[in-house]
Amino acid sequence: MRVEIADLGTWGGAWLVAEYDSEDDAIRVNARAVARVRAALGDAEAERFIACAIAHERFHRERPDASEQDARAAAQRACGVEPARFENALRSSRA
Repeated sequence: MRVEIADLGTWGGAWLVAEYDSEDDAIRVNARAVARVRAALGDAEAERFIACAIAHERFHRERPDASEQDARAAAQRACGVEPARFENALRSSRA
């Protein structure tokens, strides 16, 4: 499995933070999201954000039929941080 920080493009009002690509067996974390978290919360939290995004997508890789709620819970357990912290930073930076 490969992990990349990549520009995942613009999605209008939606926000793609990370994705798991089963064809390439790759997890991609949105570079724009990382930059926004870094600007809002600092370097250490940006690194934690990346780790949480990877944990979330790794859960999807291991359990393709699992729900988003289950993947969010797994990421929270792995990283020790509530995903809403990053979501709030991303939302406020888009305003």
